[in-house]
This record gives sequence, structure tokens and C-alpha cells, in this order.
Amino acid sequence: MHGSHPLQPLNAFSCEFEDWFHILDSDIAPGIDEWPGPPLRAERSVHRLLQLFGENGVRATFFCLGWMAERAPQLVRQCQQAGHEIGSHGYGHVLAYKVGPRAFLEDIVRSKKILEDITGQEVTGFRSPGFCVRDGNRWVFDVVSEAGYTYDASVFPAHHGHGGLSHANPSPHVIETHSGPLVEIPTSTVRVLGQRICLFGGGYLRISPLPLIRWGIHRLHSKGQPLVVYIHPREIDPNHPRLPLGLARRFKCYVNLRGTMSKLEWLCEHYRFRTMAELAAQACDRTPPQAAPRRVMAPQIAELAVAKSSPVPAVAAHPRRRTVHDRVLSLRTGMLRPACWIGRVRRARP
Repeated sequence: MHGSHPLQPLNAFSCEFEDWFHILDSDIAPGIDEWPGPPLRAERSVHRLLQLFGENGVRATFFCLGWMAERAPQLVRQCQQAGHEIGSHGYGHVLAYKVGPRAFLEDIVRSKKILEDITGQEVTGFRSPGFCVRDGNRWVFDVVSEAGYTYDASVFPAHHGHGGLSHANPSPHVIETHSGPLVEIPTSTVRVLGQRICLFGGGYLRISPLPLIRWGIHRLHSKGQPLVVYIHPREIDPNHPRLPLGLARRFKCYVNLRGTMSKLEWLCEHYRFRTMAELAAQACDRTPPQAAPRRVMAPQIAELAVAKSSPVPAVAAHPRRRTVHDRVLSLRTGMLRPACWIGRVRRARP
């Protein structure tokens, strides 16, 4: 039985469709040129999620890596046909602050086009790998909007290894960018001893005991904030290969993989989940636009002008700045072979 209440905020469930070797910021992980080598394992996990969602009436968002979508277009379409939203996770799993505005724009435009060609529908939502928005690269919001997305889900409003905006608005809200309003849906966090922490996705979900997760959800809902859950396919595949990471990263990536699925089952049985696009549309209805901090005008953003005149994948031109109303309409209608490096990984014990 679902534990939702008529006044309960809308919750959203998201899956980042990537594979077991897409580990960020590690010299051990294979580079994109080596990605064709290791076996792909995400499909089985996605099918398990689709079954779970179907049994519990969950509508979720799959933020798909463009590289993965090229290799499993039928799986992307299967997710879409099951009533789930297809969002973008970029093409090459790049960290925005490492590649800069122009390369980041190229990457997320490429992914958007691939996914739209596969689904035949506009892709309106984006989540950056590693939640890689931080104080030094708030230009990400302008680039995401410039690429044609209407909402972003890249803000982690607490400390995070690859990003984190500890003082960001933790609720869904609208940001004004150079290309018009952009809805931002941050990852869910709660305050514990004055510090924001996440209990609801990735390694945070895996290490958090269920009573603590339940308490956190109650805290969120009591403040009128939605529950936003995120998961990766590898996190419900405890037998996937392991990369020989350092102790801290190994713990972060591989701890408690066998306990993930039971927590997801409990969440889906007790709470109602909809897509991130539905949550974004609700945020458009309820919140006034917020001006992006002026430092999005940092010199790096000038690279976008270069990008427009360089051989970058075309972005649809907008005859006028899109309004919040335009964005709401868009959100509502958008609705194996071994490689030379394979010896660096080891198989997990069954």
C-alpha cells in the first residue's frame, strides 16, 4: 500500500542509465576509447527496474548516457513504451568543470539528438554526471538551457565528491538563464546536526538503514519538499566486475550492493513516484523564477559564442526567449568482447 497523502509533495524516481565501468575521475576506469571492450551488463538491471516499476505503478525517469543509448536503442524505447520519461545524462560521461563550456555543450547536444532520434520525442531533462555543478562552474545552467533542455537535475545541495552546492535552494525552483527560465530539481537532502546529507540515492541510499531513510522522507514531506531518488543499474547488480579502485572509492562504489534492491522495493511499495518532468512542471506552476548568480557571466561562458560559430552540433534557434509558460508546455508534451585493459578488473565473488 502506498504511503502517499493528498497533500504529500510529488515524488520522483530516476535511474542513470550507464554501465559498471562508467566510474568518474579515476585513472583506473577505462577511457571512452576503451568502452567498447568490457561487457555491458546494465540491460538486465534495467529490466529488473522496469518490472519493479510496473508492479507498483511507478513512472520514472531514465537519464540515459548517449553512448549507451547508441548501443541499446531498443532498451531506451522499451523504457519509453512502458510510460517512463527519457532524459539525458550527456554522451561521454564528462565532468563539466574539467572540459569547459564549449565541450560540455557539444556533449549534451549530441546526447539530446541521439535520444530524440531513438524515441521520436523531445528530450527535456538533463542530469550531469557526478552532479558536477559547483561554485566555480555555475555556467552549467546557461549551457544546459542553451542546449534546449527545459529542466536540469544536476544540483547536489550538499557536499559531494564531484560537485555540490551546499547553500543552494534544496527545493525545485526556476532559474533565469541567458536562454530563458530553466527548472532546477536538486537531489533530496535533509539536515542532520546542521549539515545537509543525502539518504536517497547512490551510495548514500546503500549505506543508510531503512529506518533512517524513512525518517528522512518524513522530514522532507513535512517541509513540503519532494523525495527525489536516484539509482544506477550497477547498484542492483552485485556480481558485476570490480575495478581495482583505492580503498575509499571501492567502499563508495561497491558497499552493500546486495541490499539495494530490497530498499527500492520498499520505496516503490510505500510511496508514489512520477517522472522528473512532472515534478518540473509542478515547480513551474508554484515557484517564481530566480535570477542565476551573476558569476554565470564568468569569462568561460564566452566560449559559447565560439561554439556557435564552430562545427558544433546544431542547436535549434529560438525566435524569442522562452517563458516559464513555454517551458511548462514543453515539459507536459515532451511526455562483448575483451579489451587489452580487461585484466585490470576482477570478478566479484558470487
